Amino acid sequence: MKKFLQNTLILSLLVTCLYALIFLLIPTGKIGDVYPRITSPQQTSLILGTSRAAQGIDPDIINEKLKNRYPQLAIYNFSFHIDETTYNPHYYAAIQKKLTPSSPHKGLFILTVDPWQFKKELNILGELDLKSVSSNPNLEYLWKFFDRTWISPLPTHLTINPSGRSIVSYTMKSQEAWNRRMQVYRDMATTYQYSKASEDVFLKLIQFLQRRGDVYLVRMPVSPEMAALEHSVMPNFSSHINTIAHKKNVHYFDFIHDSFATTDGNHLTKTEGDRFSTLLSDSILHHAI
Repeated sequence: MKKFLQNTLILSLLVTCLYALIFLLIPTGKIGDVYPRITSPQQTSLILGTSRAAQGIDPDIINEKLKNRYPQLAIYNFSFHIDETTYNPHYYAAIQKKLTPSSPHKGLFILTVDPWQFKKELNILGELDLKSVSSNPNLEYLWKFFDRTWISPLPTHLTINPSGRSIVSYTMKSQEAWNRRMQVYRDMATTYQYSKASEDVFLKLIQFLQRRGDVYLVRMPVSPEMAALEHSVMPNFSSHINTIAHKKNVHYFDFIHDSFATTDGNHLTKTEGDRFSTLLSDSILHHAI
């Protein structure tokens, strides 16, 4: 019995070491959409939001455009899929852990907003409920959420670049595929409830980040169909966020009706994301706090 337990322990250690080696050798940008971001180093400036921000805002463009305004700027895209990044306590705690304890330079924080980020959540997966969001390999994540990663020798339509942006090489093949994607949000709209608890986390997050630097609230452009759907679930959303911005003394940029091409009604194409990142950078320069 003792020998069996020893062999079992040795086998478990070997398997753990093997997985750790695999995840160290494989480029993290090709291991799911969460894992690369929770293995990157701690940061001083962040882009926050859902996959809309993950795909549509390029940190490299912002770093280049705003480098004179923010010395040593190295903003990182710490945005995730909607199941994790409603403004909830897990996301708030992960943001706190992602930031370096201190920095001699003023940080920049871009918080994207849309009605879905404030919807009442019945189930949050908890992928960001981790002791560390900057360890590589992140064994805790692999232990809890191995099924949420993917490892494939074949090309995938999604990779995460070193700055945290999601690079998606995918377009809808047909109007039917577009409609199926939009139907996901139409279904969400039928049960939509605005969450005051999410708003409370959001307000606390703004206050926390203001101690580290400048905070900007951003509503990104989407397709006219998506904009109309969001208006149907919360007609006063932009005015409500604008009120929050005034109370917190931060700028709010509302691009919801600007004309940009999307892949599926919700996410900007790669090229349009580049164009939007330039527009956003220029807006920040013009309205710098």
